[in-house]
Amino acid sequence: MSTRQLTVSDFAAHCVDELSVIEKGDTVVELIRDGKVIATINPTPKKNTGTLADYIGSGTGTVRFAPGVDPDEPAFSPEEWEDFPRGKND
Repeated sequence: MSTRQLTVSDFAAHCVDELSVIEKGDTVVELIRDGKVIATINPTPKKNTGTLADYIGSGTGTVRFAPGVDPDEPAFSPEEWEDFPRGKND
């Protein structure tokens, strides 16, 4: 899902077209006034039918990482692992 930013005046001038795009479910629109986001317009969630298919992939695109965080990198360096206490079976 992509996010677009529009000024309030641009949205007001093209609201019918913008709402049609949002309705398709592919875009979120953030409304901007004086350089700040003042509102977010999201598509309505799809109706849940209670099947497993409703849940598979339902969280896609909802996780955001803080700036500078790479989820593919180790959380600790090898040197830092040495600081952790070891259990009996280690």
